[in-house]
Amino acid sequence: MDIEFIGVSFQGRILPFDELHIPGKPIAILSPDQDKAVLEFNTKVQKKEIHFESVACLCGSRRFIYLAGYDRYGLSQSTVMCEDCGLVQSNPRMTPDENARFYSSDTYRKIYNSADYLEKFETQYSPRHGLHIFQEIHKVKEVKSGVSILEIGAGGGWNLIPFRDAGASVLGVDYSPSLVELGKAHGIAMKQGDAASIEGQYDVVIMNHVFEHFLDPLGTLEKIRMHLKPEGIVYIAVPNFFNFPLNNLQNAHVYYFDPRTFAHYCIKAGLSCVAQGPAEQYHMFGIFRPSPAAGPSSLDGHGRQVLKFLKHVRRRRQLRLWMDSIGIGQTAMKLYRKFVIKMD
Repeated sequence: MDIEFIGVSFQGRILPFDELHIPGKPIAILSPDQDKAVLEFNTKVQKKEIHFESVACLCGSRRFIYLAGYDRYGLSQSTVMCEDCGLVQSNPRMTPDENARFYSSDTYRKIYNSADYLEKFETQYSPRHGLHIFQEIHKVKEVKSGVSILEIGAGGGWNLIPFRDAGASVLGVDYSPSLVELGKAHGIAMKQGDAASIEGQYDVVIMNHVFEHFLDPLGTLEKIRMHLKPEGIVYIAVPNFFNFPLNNLQNAHVYYFDPRTFAHYCIKAGLSCVAQGPAEQYHMFGIFRPSPAAGPSSLDGHGRQVLKFLKHVRRRRQLRLWMDSIGIGQTAMKLYRKFVIKMD
């Protein structure tokens, strides 16, 4: 894909996997059905049947460092880092119309979960699945009868099971018509749509691994604030880019937040953090309340910090590849796990 930015910096291959720069070499292990879906997508990109747009960073900057041309599945998608605020992002990315079509057509699910994704999602309907979300929210706001819960990007609504079982009124919203019907079949109130289709007001809004998919995360948060009841809260969980910056690149993720950029842009959207922490070991969450004066926040110098981190990752991988080439890679990893991790 051509890079169409104003002021893009090319500083070599910042991300060391060749697969992220060369077509046809996905990092992820794909099924034949997934391979077929990826090929169909990339062919449409090459024929310019899928339209992309270049945009400024959320901070307003157009100075980017090019990181990768393909994602973990081998999908044609450039990833860049803002030189000013350090926010890593997909750019150019699919236009709003293409983005909506990508999700509502279930192309997303077929690439990311294979053609039999509905069968696999049947296993998600357990009270344990959304329990970690329930527990964190319950610490801040008691979940009981009369409390209204909305989940945006709910998939088939499985995260809402513990909230429903606690007596709360729940509603899941998702782009996928097939997942909406699956949730309804399991007795969960579901509606097809996105954040723009929200109606009414809620005590709790959940966005679990959804915020990073938004083309306009700040505008979306501002809209969601309008649908919160007094004392309402928003739960947001996103991947922590610092935990796996290489194998997590995927075209569906528009933005890759680290703890500092995540907090900064939530504050910029008028939210004040009341709880935060790790989620599911490698991810992070925050619980927020609307606040017109959420507090000062700055990302000055953060771009340099993120770039330093990425270069460290590259050097570490190069060292691992060298150790593998001389046959000591596995031994070194065993020693690292035995002594270094144990001491931590």
